[in-house]
Amino acid sequence: MGPRSGLGAVRHAGDLAHLVAGLSAGHRAWDGLRAGDAARQGPRVRRSSRRDAHRSRGPHRADLHVPRQRDHRLRVEHVDPSRHRRVAALDSAACALSPDAVGAKAARLAQARRLGLPALQGVVVPAAEAERALALGAEAALTRGPGGARLAIMGTALDPALLAELQAAAEPLGASLVVRSSSALELDAAWAGAFTSYVGVAPAELETAIRGCWASAFSRDAVERCEELGIAPERQRLAVLIQPEASFGVSGVAVIAANDTVTITATRGSPANVLSGWESGHRVAVTADGAVQTPAEMTGVEPSIFQDVARLSRNVRAAFEDDLIEWGWAPERGVLLLQSRPSAPLPDQEPPSDPPAPVHGFAVPIAVRIAHLAAQYGGPLGDALVLPWAVGSADFPAPSAVAPLASADPAGAFAEARAIAATLSAATWGHDGHRSAESMRQASEALAALRDGLQEGALATLDAGRLLNVAQGVRLVALLRGVGRHLMEAGALAKVDDIWRLGIADLERALQQPHRTLRRTAVAREGWEPFVYVSVAANGSAYTGTPASPGIGAGSAWFAGRPDSIRPAQRGVLVVPHPLPGYAPLLWNAAALISIGGGPSAHLIEVARSLAVPAVVGCAAGEAFDGTRALLAAVDGSAGRVTLLQA
Repeated sequence: MGPRSGLGAVRHAGDLAHLVAGLSAGHRAWDGLRAGDAARQGPRVRRSSRRDAHRSRGPHRADLHVPRQRDHRLRVEHVDPSRHRRVAALDSAACALSPDAVGAKAARLAQARRLGLPALQGVVVPAAEAERALALGAEAALTRGPGGARLAIMGTALDPALLAELQAAAEPLGASLVVRSSSALELDAAWAGAFTSYVGVAPAELETAIRGCWASAFSRDAVERCEELGIAPERQRLAVLIQPEASFGVSGVAVIAANDTVTITATRGSPANVLSGWESGHRVAVTADGAVQTPAEMTGVEPSIFQDVARLSRNVRAAFEDDLIEWGWAPERGVLLLQSRPSAPLPDQEPPSDPPAPVHGFAVPIAVRIAHLAAQYGGPLGDALVLPWAVGSADFPAPSAVAPLASADPAGAFAEARAIAATLSAATWGHDGHRSAESMRQASEALAALRDGLQEGALATLDAGRLLNVAQGVRLVALLRGVGRHLMEAGALAKVDDIWRLGIADLERALQQPHRTLRRTAVAREGWEPFVYVSVAANGSAYTGTPASPGIGAGSAWFAGRPDSIRPAQRGVLVVPHPLPGYAPLLWNAAALISIGGGPSAHLIEVARSLAVPAVVGCAAGEAFDGTRALLAAVDGSAGRVTLLQA
């Protein structure tokens, strides 16, 4: 259903300077914006490049707008005399169209009602009606950023004829309504929780709620997801679904497995806090034969309710092949289907059932030292020009601690850095020519053996190196970060420290053509992750949590106290207080996810699974992230295990 926030006392759109005060603090369309507060308006929106966006992790379904065969039949068989109306009832032929017209949520619920599945009636403002508002938002975003786009949309009145038709269509739905965003993009789990919905909306407040849904296309969260996936914000095809509000006694999420066991995450009242990540919910299992395994927290809830949820899950899977549903139970209505979709797909290559096992040989200081360096500098350039000599220093600084050194001749700076690297490597591994060359060769082979084969015997070889001139090493890093800044300012790199992930040949070509955008690669950094994982697991402190997304990941831990936290320069392990949907854009730069609170049914976890980001939730490690020390983290998302090591 997406995160929902009450509208509170909704003011008329003309009262724009004070409208924020009329909306609740959690209103996603505003994201904490104050009118005219340019400092909080988020990233600038660029027009779509119409290139294939880089999506470094996990599969991405591109078939968002292709109707299923049954949709074509529905279109032919149902001829609705009201087809020219601009607002569509869920039971009308218009809602039998593809998700591109009415959004995935509304299209699926319309199909469910046709098949006799329990879903509430509703009306839909089709995506086409949002086009003008989103276009105005896009124009405003070019000069005023996403915050200006949201203000422009909230200040745009609905067409009077559309509003009159909408109010007439919504009148039978009652005095308290739910207004829900519905987009075809939601067929992809990477968009889970991206758009705004509202509960407790009075009919007189419909116009403001609809504009709020449209404005959420330019929230910081949605804009950054668009940026990662190569979609222009104005092309998000955002419909709005309006339904009567139901007062749920119990609700949640249910996922059906291949063996027909249904795993239910249940909570009392609305499912909003579970889906948005504020609560973990309680796990209920219903086996294929109908046996119900209920936790103590759900004592008092009739087992037959969970059996009805399981039955609904099986019926939905039979009808649509969807294995995930959101549901709610109300005494006067029974179990209702709120939304259904395929759960986030697992990676094409299943992770091993057991991660690399920590071994005694890695419980040594040199393993910790190399793990720290690999997490900071790992990548083709760092492997070639930094790690061979930096392993000889017990506490070489991280890139972020070294200021970039500007140069009028970036190619000359790169040449100087390569010369320094050769000198430092020779000095670290010996002083006479033959011995130095042989030692350097052995060190290079030992680094490769650790990265590619976890050969613990290589640690002894690398422990023999001694870096004598740390200052020259710092100068080398400053020179390379200066080159990285030059390429970033030319538009070739997204961040200064993306330079470590380039090969030497790629960097030389980039210096010849600095305005050519370079595709980032995660291959080399990920190549170090098994070693970092094993080293941290062998030397760190272990914590447990709830498995949420399978696989292992490791790297520098970075705590993001708010969804709008600045991304770190290096890819690492994202740590959050709760798995809120607004953190989703940060997952594209994450080796793994740790959430102190929340549960595995949160929308953010769906995004993590879709990107193959390992995740653990409900991890009692909050006291470790006090901001006073740098940490390395190893995450086993399959087992719910987290290990932390002071860097």
